[in-house]
Amino acid sequence: MSLPSLFRLGLFSLLLTAWARADTIEFVSGAKAEGTLRAHDAAAKTITFEASVGGRSVTRTFPQAQVHALTVKGERKIITPKPGAATGGAGATKTAAEVQALIKQAGATPPDWLADTPLNFPKTLDLSWPEKPPAGWNNSKNVGQFLWDIINPNENRWREGIRFLDHLQTMHKNDARLQKRITKDIAGMHFRFFQDYARAAWGWQQAGVVKGDPEGVQLAECYWRLGNKQMALDMIAGQRARTGMIKLLGDMGETDKALEMVEVFVRAKAAPQEALILGGDACRLAGRYEDAIAYYGKVLAAPVAPDRKDNAHVKRVRVRAQASIDAIKLFELSDVSKVADGTYEAGSLGYEGNVQVAVTVKSGRIESVKVTQHREKQYYSALRDMPEQIIAKQGVKGVDATSRATITGNAIINATAQALAKGVR
Repeated sequence: MSLPSLFRLGLFSLLLTAWARADTIEFVSGAKAEGTLRAHDAAAKTITFEASVGGRSVTRTFPQAQVHALTVKGERKIITPKPGAATGGAGATKTAAEVQALIKQAGATPPDWLADTPLNFPKTLDLSWPEKPPAGWNNSKNVGQFLWDIINPNENRWREGIRFLDHLQTMHKNDARLQKRITKDIAGMHFRFFQDYARAAWGWQQAGVVKGDPEGVQLAECYWRLGNKQMALDMIAGQRARTGMIKLLGDMGETDKALEMVEVFVRAKAAPQEALILGGDACRLAGRYEDAIAYYGKVLAAPVAPDRKDNAHVKRVRVRAQASIDAIKLFELSDVSKVADGTYEAGSLGYEGNVQVAVTVKSGRIESVKVTQHREKQYYSALRDMPEQIIAKQGVKGVDATSRATITGNAIINATAQALAKGVR
């Protein structure tokens, strides 16, 4: 064959490759998938897209309002602008000065319910709260154990928990070291229980939390959820890798950076299973389902040494990874528009045990998601927040748990996907 012929053939191959490049659909929720655009019906305001999920082809039709952008043959077009959000994340943008002003404004005022919240704690508690409590577990004597056992898992006592710590602050106003501990704990409660990111950030700032501190990742998340992603990135940049950073980077849409951090843990052989499962979560949130399955698969493929002390923990991580793979493969079956009216139940492994949910569908919409049974003791807010997100998004795609509630949150997501699949017509 002549050189011109080879040149023409090569050029044709390049053009064919460019033409065959996968299209991309991006959702308002933040999820994303690659595949082929099949139809965009402007009159009906629907978009039909084909993607490969779990090794099989899936074709779905979405309301145009759910689709943020389409990239077809290399050209990206915005379909529906992302709305701003009061909690930050995708869509909300504020300057650093605006975020700091918001933090200062919230932090300078107590919650409106604080003054009316009763002071309720056992009179047997040692209110000196020694940093190292006496040996043995006694939640009626040790403050930290009272918070862990009684306040954290009981939503109706969360306000009492903050009221109690506020009382301790007043008691120990001349003990700078204890003041710092209490302030950090109050900030953590605002963060975990109420998603009050401004008051949480204020507390951590007042306690002197800086880059590299254990609470630094949560403070970075506050900055992002309040509307400034760069502040969050700056807060965690150059710091010792923590698994919480993988989760935060994935939530912020920095999927590749999250996966780079996963590799740091894998190479160091430090909590590699936890890092890998968080890498899978980051890919799933980004709509990169094949990559997510691959990361979860690495968790399943990792050898389990029979003499390891944490063998039971590793096995539990493997169960969660398999549940996440199964949930992804139910991508199409979890489409609520294809689910018959009724209530469907399923369960998935959480932190302490199985988390059971009951999902009610009526007229092609998710009417309710209820956690009917669980043994979770911490981060109880996920049991309320995740069902609310699933109902708001009318599905499980693009739903993410606040950091520190990832395991419980993913259990609810996976169980909901399984439940919806049971009702497919």
